[in-house]
Amino acid sequence: MSLRGINTVKGRRLECLRHLANGLTIPEIASEMYISEDSVKSHLQIAYRELGARNGPHAVGIAMVRGLIQPHEVPLPAPRAPLKKGVKS
Repeated sequence: MSLRGINTVKGRRLECLRHLANGLTIPEIASEMYISEDSVKSHLQIAYRELGARNGPHAVGIAMVRGLIQPHEVPLPAPRAPLKKGVKS
């Protein structure tokens, strides 16, 4: 595993990556950060390259392993209601 870019993702790139980790889409990230969708895409592509990642989930995983994104910054999915077993009448 390459250590390329181990702590180089900073500023707006890291902010975009954190929003991505929280499940926001590119349009949502753009709206949240008051920047264009093209700017978000550019920030994320550079972050992926700096981390040596293939895509968004891979970049988020690398960033978490390297301590750039803390687990408490990424919310857990909402719990699902348990499946009901057959109801007897």
